[in-house]
Amino acid sequence: MNTTKAIIFDDVDQVRLGDVTLPECKPNQILAKTIYTFTSPGTELRVLGGHYGAAGCYPVVPGYAAISEVIYCGADVKNFRVGDLISCRNPDQPFADCEIMWGGQAAKHVYCTEGEDAPVLLPGGVKELLPYTIAEVAAISLRGMLSARPVEGETALVIGAGLIGLFSAMFFIHAGCRVVVCDLDASRLKEAEKLGCYAAVNLSEPNSEERLKAFGNCGYDIVAEASGSISGAKLACRMLRHKERAYYRLSQDEMVQVNFNEKTWPRLVFQANYVNEAPVNPHDFIPGEGVLILTPQDRNIEDRQRVIELIRRGEIDPTPFLNTVCKPEQMPEYYRKLQNKEIFSLICDWR
Repeated sequence: MNTTKAIIFDDVDQVRLGDVTLPECKPNQILAKTIYTFTSPGTELRVLGGHYGAAGCYPVVPGYAAISEVIYCGADVKNFRVGDLISCRNPDQPFADCEIMWGGQAAKHVYCTEGEDAPVLLPGGVKELLPYTIAEVAAISLRGMLSARPVEGETALVIGAGLIGLFSAMFFIHAGCRVVVCDLDASRLKEAEKLGCYAAVNLSEPNSEERLKAFGNCGYDIVAEASGSISGAKLACRMLRHKERAYYRLSQDEMVQVNFNEKTWPRLVFQANYVNEAPVNPHDFIPGEGVLILTPQDRNIEDRQRVIELIRRGEIDPTPFLNTVCKPEQMPEYYRKLQNKEIFSLICDWR
């Protein structure tokens, strides 16, 4: 029986390193050994808290981001080779004796080789793997940035300076936007400043909303909500740039009404998932004539490849996200550190 080590959530706030049984590797699949996994605090801590349906599924293996090496190829596999270094997302099948929510935190995995869940090959000749650990999680933020279609010189506000928020800020800066980040955590705001944000505003301070509006000239072209909180979602609506529903201009000696269209509306990008729901009054929610609401939710294979290429070219710097690396047996302790906000990113070294 082919077993492997994995991080297992046995129940709410219960974490251990244990053994799970790998599924059979089919002819169109590959087997890979994990080098690094990158933790997604938002998703994994919510699973650890019993959300997303986890309460009825324990024990589960969490996680969805890994850097691995191919150690076996099924007979029908043509596009991967033994020895390939890959960036991986969801494994193809559950473990034989344990549920997965998404099952990435393990020493070995069976992966499909086609479709959106297929691994992405790392660049040829790559020597330092650690920077590429961010690729799978960062690609979620890249998809959100691309969906907003930013124009160089626009203003972008990112609400929530967790990983998704900071990655979002990084990509909006790369797109040429003037970026402001807000959060309740001073240490996270320092990380935002390191990324090159125009300003970082602490929402726990007096008059923080007025401060945000001042940095955004009374409103932002793009607001990315990455806090996952109802208060953050409501703040996002208040921070959108307002335009009047209609105005008039003189044309051939008469006043003609001119309506704005969707090309001029501000954009609201929901980058987070929400445990709770909130009622919305559309007239309070929508500034002026309209707003484009974007819910990218996930990334595609091109987004994953694009992040890897940006890292390879040195166009984005993953260094601020690589500070905390631990071994698998230390992961229960480090999940607690994530819960207590002692650290904001975490990599597990499975070598």
